[in-house]
Amino acid sequence: MAIQLLLAATLRSYLAGYDPLQGRRLEVPRGTSVRQLIQRLGLPEDEVKLVMVNGIVTKLDAVLEGDERVALFPPVGGG
Repeated sequence: MAIQLLLAATLRSYLAGYDPLQGRRLEVPRGTSVRQLIQRLGLPEDEVKLVMVNGIVTKLDAVLEGDERVALFPPVGGG
């Protein structure tokens, strides 16, 4: 099944050739959790602080069904 992966800020550096304007379309097995996706991509789980699936905040254990937009965000600091 295909998903559209969108990475924000520092997470982009973990995927060679990542296009921040288009994201990346990926094929993953049906029933893959967001946590499993993060592991498959080699992203440090502690660097992912916010997960959105189709624009809705969700947890790492959310199961993907296909054709979703998965956005991952690192911690953000500011004043």
